[in-house]
Amino acid sequence: MTQVFPRVVHRDKQIVRSEQEEKSRSKKVLILICAYNEEDCLPILLDRLGSGRDILVIDDGSNDRTAIVATRFGANIISHEKRQGKAASLADGISYALQNSYGYVVEIGADAIPQDGAIEKITERLDQEKVGAVSCKQIPVGKGSMANRIDELIWGILAEGKDFQMRKQGSSHLGAVMFGFKPQLVDSIEGSVNDDEEVGISINTKGYRIEFRNDVIAYFDASGSIGHILERRKRMYYGHMRLSESTAPSMQMSTSSIALTKAVISNPRRFVWVFPTLFLDMRARLLAWKDSRDPNKMKAYSRWVTTYAKDNSLVIRNSSD
Repeated sequence: MTQVFPRVVHRDKQIVRSEQEEKSRSKKVLILICAYNEEDCLPILLDRLGSGRDILVIDDGSNDRTAIVATRFGANIISHEKRQGKAASLADGISYALQNSYGYVVEIGADAIPQDGAIEKITERLDQEKVGAVSCKQIPVGKGSMANRIDELIWGILAEGKDFQMRKQGSSHLGAVMFGFKPQLVDSIEGSVNDDEEVGISINTKGYRIEFRNDVIAYFDASGSIGHILERRKRMYYGHMRLSESTAPSMQMSTSSIALTKAVISNPRRFVWVFPTLFLDMRARLLAWKDSRDPNKMKAYSRWVTTYAKDNSLVIRNSSD
């Protein structure tokens, strides 16, 4: 007995050590940035993220210095020879994460700036066994134009919609400029238009929750024109319409009505922009529906081709500080 006992203890220590190592690997965090022509915004984000993080930039066929900027900040890079679109870029990032034993991926738009501690709050929630993904509150930064005001209301409605979904069903729609998820739960999203939502649907169907955190904030560049908002909303609705049942608050009449009411109550100054926003949103839905009848439109939507510029207010603010 005295000879066997030390061996049992030694074997137990090895098992415990192995379990700890596996747990440590499962919590490795990859910061994923999908970028197309983001040489101006990318340095601000990478500087904000700081050192000591594992960062992967997917350069989606940029014709500017996006790849050079990413290299200068020490990020890992996957470059596409030609533009393939957001879904293809995100799919490459997920494959990279799985191949390199990352348990969590935090996807951040190249024009976004996370609030201090936001990434840590996301990963803390992902530590919960049944939480498959976490999204945050997104606040557009603009110069105060009409387009900026409408954009701010749109994103305010989305936040209220996700918050309502959380209160009602304990899980929310996934998407937009920053969210974290467990890559092993995601099915193929190749060819998707609304890739964020399809990530969420994959996670939901496996029985995991998607959490929306109102206390986790990411700032991003507002749309610089009504045309940009219309283009972005049209693409969003086109993607929702391709799904048999969308989780987006905007596709659930009761949820979107409650979200709009709560958004205006929380900030009464938004009221003046309600009718222009509703008109623009209805036009985006109709145009998306029309395009959904034409199979030739799919390629342009999946490549995320944009003809209007963003506001670049984050770039302007950073250069003036």
